[in-house]
Amino acid sequence: MNPFTTPLITPTEYYNATTPNSNSNSNATPTHRRIIPLAAYRPTLHASFTSHHLPNTKFFPLHRLPSLTTPTSPSYFTNIMTALDIHPTDILVIYDAEETGTYHAPRLAFLCQYFGHANVHVLNNFKRWVGMGFPLGSDGLDLDLDGSGAGGIGYIVDASKISHERVISFEEVKEIVTQGGKNKDGNKVMILDARIPGRFRGVENEMDASLRSGHMPGAVNVPLKTLLGEEGVILSGEELRGVLGDAGALGEGEVEGEVEYILTCNSGVTAAALDLALRLVGVKGGRRLYDGSWMELTRRVGDELIEVDTGM
Repeated sequence: MNPFTTPLITPTEYYNATTPNSNSNSNATPTHRRIIPLAAYRPTLHASFTSHHLPNTKFFPLHRLPSLTTPTSPSYFTNIMTALDIHPTDILVIYDAEETGTYHAPRLAFLCQYFGHANVHVLNNFKRWVGMGFPLGSDGLDLDLDGSGAGGIGYIVDASKISHERVISFEEVKEIVTQGGKNKDGNKVMILDARIPGRFRGVENEMDASLRSGHMPGAVNVPLKTLLGEEGVILSGEELRGVLGDAGALGEGEVEGEVEYILTCNSGVTAAALDLALRLVGVKGGRRLYDGSWMELTRRVGDELIEVDTGM
């Protein structure tokens, strides 16, 4: 039994589900499946996670996984999950480092769901957990697993359950933009971009200054920061609907599922937060993440497919 019913869970919900003697959990039906706290780890966060984390945390090395469009990505994911001793039946609760608030966790949740893991939730969030005084772990752990040598024995990715339809390629994105924001069926496609406003508008340099900033024609800017409240927590569904509506990111017909959404950012990380936001809002249209995002597109298209809003 999974005690969590929503994609996003609060610190209190997690505490009650994982602490047998908590008052709120005294009458709850016990789960016989493991609840695994899974940290979205990158080397730059090593000191933060070493300092403190959720008790019994396992650390997923996001930097070890290649692009989802790379043929070897399922085997890398399998090897990492095997090395972490995670089972397909486990309930995963994914979270970011305290200093991060919310950033990488939606991406890791997207990855796990993409490869067919059924029970995946995002903690909203660890920074708030710390602030509420809940228990912390500080035990020394191997935080930087190399997924190349685990042999793929243990965790199995069922190829038939990989959600290929949730990811869109550069070629498909380029075709949609060239066709004026229409898919092959002639239906409207909304392109949502989570990058910071200056780079989206083309008035601020990319981290690699040799690359062009700007955005795809027709794209709508919904910066990650606008989806977050105090302590970097993700806003409520009602608040998210207001943010997305004000940005012009909810197209006509979205309730009926007539609009498809392409989600993009700088490198495919914060685009996953847009995916989660749309899910929490309850949009019916298809949602596809452009894994290559701006770092790929700006290298591969001509100036005619890059807009710059210098007049704003």
